[in-house]
Amino acid sequence: MSRRPRGLIRWALVPLLVLPVTWVLFTGLGRDLDQIPSPLVGKPLPSIAATTLTGEAFSSASLAGRPALVNVWASWCLDCIDEHALLLALEQARAGELSIVGLVFEDSADAARGFLARYGDGGWPDVVDPSGEIAIDLGVTGPPETFFVDAAGVVRYRHVGPLNDQVLREQLAALGLDR
Repeated sequence: MSRRPRGLIRWALVPLLVLPVTWVLFTGLGRDLDQIPSPLVGKPLPSIAATTLTGEAFSSASLAGRPALVNVWASWCLDCIDEHALLLALEQARAGELSIVGLVFEDSADAARGFLARYGDGGWPDVVDPSGEIAIDLGVTGPPETFFVDAAGVVRYRHVGPLNDQVLREQLAALGLDR
């Protein structure tokens, strides 16, 4: 008889353990990553000091005085291809009004250069982040991600996933640039 109560206790514990774990998995994994708030929104863009794909030194201090987009991308990112075409068009339309900076995420410099040779180089600095330190400071979850930064250097919006015309229109207007 002593075996029966232990068996019943074990079966009674299974739902107590399985149900909470199942609830966490379903509610957590079903979230839209774009809806996860960034701790950077409303705060200054973390300092970025790194080397670009062209070998030049880059500092985020050079962005002061005008709005900027910091776009996180990689050569292996399929969504980054379409997004890159949108950024090229934006650079052409807004040259001088808006700074664009690329952050090469978990990629080799050679692969990133190949991507730009294939899909077009917009002429903006593309910062190499071999250690991932910059991405960690930004709270990047993966490419593509874009941070909209105002002229004072404050992050105003973080977009996870590929940019589209609607997001650009809304966020550029929020930065004072009607599109």
